Amino acid sequence: MKNVRRLVLLSALLCGALIVSACGSSGGGSSSGSGGSSSHGDSPTATAPGPTATIALQQITVAYCSKILPLATANQIIPSSSPATSITQGNPNDALSGACNYKVSPSQILLVIYFIPYHGPDPIPQSDLQSVLSQAAGSDLTITTANMVSGIGDQAAYVEATGGSNGFSVSIHIFYVLEGSFIFDCFTESYLSPVMASQSQLQQCATTVDTNLRA
Repeated sequence: MKNVRRLVLLSALLCGALIVSACGSSGGGSSSGSGGSSSHGDSPTATAPGPTATIALQQITVAYCSKILPLATANQIIPSSSPATSITQGNPNDALSGACNYKVSPSQILLVIYFIPYHGPDPIPQSDLQSVLSQAAGSDLTITTANMVSGIGDQAAYVEATGGSNGFSVSIHIFYVLEGSFIFDCFTESYLSPVMASQSQLQQCATTVDTNLRA
């Protein structure tokens, strides 16, 4: 379970690092981190802001998770021979952040939806995105794909990363959405998830969550 907790935090790093970078950036250049990350596909670019957000980050509870993405919907979006059977609330950082865990078993999670407050520029500038993707890789992760996606929230992107330490390796597929005062993401990763969701599946997850957040 120690490795499970660490991997959830590792997966959330890509989302959390965006916030740290954007909030702490002085608008400087695009310095690279120590991980030597690589990016394929379209280069990250800042998308134009969508409609002004009228939603605010709420306390993450099981009931709230069930509202924004019901269990049956999660299993429909990401089909698996080992479907999720319950939703649990996760709170890896502080009282203002949290996660919806779609659990298969005590040691397996089909999908995680992670929320973090955000107080930076909207959209996140391209220079910050490029810098933070490199910094997020660090010594644990290598960014292999970073595709910006328009039409969801104020800004959205699909990211794939691989890495390993302490005798295990992991692949992470994550789709993040900037929605005004917070960022959320849908992600799966190889150590916890019975299947790795595709970009289209995680985008469907994010679109469904964003729609239900506004309902």
